[in-house]
Amino acid sequence: MPNNNKKNYDRLTRVKRWVKLHYYKIVRIDDPPDRIARGVAIGVLMGILPTFGLGILFAIIAAYISKANKAAAVLGSFIMNPLTTPFFWALNSAVGSFIFWEDREIVLATVEKHQVLNGVGWAFLVYIVGSAVVSSGIAATSYFITKKWVVGHRKHKAMKMLAKRDSLIGKGL
Repeated sequence: MPNNNKKNYDRLTRVKRWVKLHYYKIVRIDDPPDRIARGVAIGVLMGILPTFGLGILFAIIAAYISKANKAAAVLGSFIMNPLTTPFFWALNSAVGSFIFWEDREIVLATVEKHQVLNGVGWAFLVYIVGSAVVSSGIAATSYFITKKWVVGHRKHKAMKMLAKRDSLIGKGL
């Protein structure tokens, strides 16, 4: 039993380290906070939308067009990964089904019965609409959160530098 807890601890530690690494990669980008936040939001949008493996490429193109930070767009697109994919698929389907007043179970059953022309087309439309709503909301939220993080990180860094300078001046150096 203790070995199982160690595996869970190791996984949790790895996830925390991954999140912290990407946080620092984003807040340390040398660009105005607005451009960084725009890049992350574009990356998140393209990461959640069903782009069939081309999300990073679309994020870079959209970041270039909108003059956002391209590196932040690539990092933002990593929101869609093997851990989060099932969550976003289910959420997109649920939101799309809610918008179209469709029973999510019926949409999934239609696809499972292999009614390709009738089922997949309608189910795909329901999924795409749900995905557009979910990705737009999460992208807008990520813009404001990222901007706040970058500004806060830079203020904290400036305060540390001032404190260090003041302590050196106080010592007569």
